[in-house]
Amino acid sequence: MKKILLINPPVSIYINKTAFIPLPLLILGTCLKKIKENGADILYELIDLDFMLKQGIFPDSADFYNQSSNFILKKKPDILLFTVHGVNHLVTLKLAEKIKNKRPSCITVVGGVGPTLQAKEALNKCPQIDLIVKGEGETFIQHFIPSALNQCDFSDIPSIVYRKNGQIMENQRIDLNNNEPITKPDYSLVCIEDYIAHNKKHPYIHPGFVLIESGRGCPYKCTFCAPAKMWRSKVRYRPIPEIIEEMKYLASKGGNFTFFTQDNLEENFLIRLSNSLIEENKNISWGCYSRLDRLPDDIIDLLSKAGCKLIFTGIETPNRIAQKEIRKVINTSNTFEKIQKFNAKGIKIIASFIAGFKDESDEDFNFTMRFANECATGLNTEQLNQYIRTTDHDKLPTKGTNICSIHPLCHMPGTDSFNKEKINLHISKYSLHPDCHGSFLFSYEEFKDDWSYLGINPYLNHLPEDKVRYFCSILRLFNLLNSRPYYLALLLRKFKFSPLALMKEIVSQLGEEFVLSANIYNFEESTRRYVKKHLEFVPEWTVKKGQ
Repeated sequence: MKKILLINPPVSIYINKTAFIPLPLLILGTCLKKIKENGADILYELIDLDFMLKQGIFPDSADFYNQSSNFILKKKPDILLFTVHGVNHLVTLKLAEKIKNKRPSCITVVGGVGPTLQAKEALNKCPQIDLIVKGEGETFIQHFIPSALNQCDFSDIPSIVYRKNGQIMENQRIDLNNNEPITKPDYSLVCIEDYIAHNKKHPYIHPGFVLIESGRGCPYKCTFCAPAKMWRSKVRYRPIPEIIEEMKYLASKGGNFTFFTQDNLEENFLIRLSNSLIEENKNISWGCYSRLDRLPDDIIDLLSKAGCKLIFTGIETPNRIAQKEIRKVINTSNTFEKIQKFNAKGIKIIASFIAGFKDESDEDFNFTMRFANECATGLNTEQLNQYIRTTDHDKLPTKGTNICSIHPLCHMPGTDSFNKEKINLHISKYSLHPDCHGSFLFSYEEFKDDWSYLGINPYLNHLPEDKVRYFCSILRLFNLLNSRPYYLALLLRKFKFSPLALMKEIVSQLGEEFVLSANIYNFEESTRRYVKKHLEFVPEWTVKKGQ
C-alpha cells in the first residue's frame, strides 16, 4: 500500500491570517478517491501547513522546517503532492529537501502556475523535486498513480517533466477536453468548520469568505499575467447548477460569502449565473474577478439582485504608454464612472494598480496614486474635496467605499514580461509583498539566493536598487494611507501636496529604511503617530483587507 500526502505549504502569515481551503488539493482528492474505488491500493490525506502555521501549530521561524518535516515523516509517505502558488515555492523546496534527505524513496511532485511555466528549467535547478506537473492535475494523476504503484515508468504519463537516467524529460501536456467536466472538490478531506471558525477571528473582507472554482482560464494576454499564460487563453466554466449547489453547501457550514477563483468572469457567464441565483433565491453573497471595462452598464443591476457584493478588478495603470506595454488598454474615465455605478448598487470594488515601470515618470506615478485614491472613495478629486470641506473630520468614513492598492511591477517566471526583462532581473533587498515584512519564511535572507524559477521571488526586480527603494517605500506608505482614503485626502488637502510629494515627506520623516523593512505592527503604529501630529482625529489605519 502506498501512502500519498497532499500538501499545501504556507503561502502567507502576517496580514489577515485568513486560511483558505486549498481547492487544488481537494480536486486531486476527488481523483484519488475514484482511483482508490477502482482498486488502487492507496491511502491518502491532506496536510494544510498554511492553516497550521496560521493556527500557531508551527512557528514562523527556522524551526518550522524541522517541525513540519518531522510531522510529515511520521506518516511515512511514499508520494508527496505539493501545490505551489504565490510565494510558497521556496517553502516547498526546503521542505522537500529535508524529507528527501531522510526518506529518499519518497516521490516529490509539484504543480501550479509557476511550475507549469518553467517546468524544465525549474526541475534542472531543483534536485529535491522528482516530477513537475504542467497544467491541470486531473489528466496527470489518473496515469501517475498506477505507474507509481508498479514499475515507476513515467514515460507515458501526460503533462509532466521528470528525470530519466539523469536526463530531463518532458511529456506532452494534455488538458481536459471540452467534453470533460472540471472535477468537483472533495470537502471530506478538510473540516470546513475549523476554517470558518478561524477566519471569523481573522477575516478577509467577510468572516464567511470561502473560495469556489467557477471555471478555469482567461481570454486576455496581459504581459505580466502568469495564470493566463498557464491556461493558454482558453476559458471553461463548470455547470452553473453544480456551482450553486457548492455555494449552498458551504453556506450551510458558515461559508456564506463565496468568491470565485477564476481569473476573469465574462459577461455571458455572469448573466447566466445571476439569473440562476435569483431564481434559487438563496441570498448568498458572492464576489469574483472581472474586467469592469468589459461589463456593460445594464448588467450591474442584475449582479446586485443576484447577491454580488464584490468585484476584484485589475485597473493596473491609468497611463496609456504603460497600458500598451502590458497589453491592457482601458479608458480611465469610463472605468471610474463604472466604479461609481457599481458602488451605487452596493457592489464594492477591489482595484489593483501597478507602478514601477522602467520609464515611469514622477508625473505618471503621481497620476496613478491620485487615481487610486479617487477609486477608493468613489469620488473624483473635486467631489472629494467638496465632501471633506462640508463634513466634520471625525465624521468622515473610516473605511473607503472600495479597496485600492498599488503594487510594484513584478515578473513571474515564464510570463512575457519576465522573458523580456530576464537579462535585467536581480534579487533586491526590498519587497512590497506584505508578508515579507517581519516574517522569517518570506524574508530576504530566505529568498536572496533563489533562482529556482519554480515560483515568484518577491524580491526579484528589474529596476536598479535605488529605484526599488524609491518605489517600495512610497508604495508601502501609500497603500497603508489609502486604506483610509478620506483621511488621506484630508492630509493632501491640509498639506496642499500632491500624493507623491506627501509620500516623500512622510518617508523622509519616518526614515526610508524603516518604511522599507519594519514589521507591519511597528510600521502602522509609527505612521499613525506621525499623522496624529497633523489631524485631530486618526482612524485605525491598517492594510488588512476589509478591516
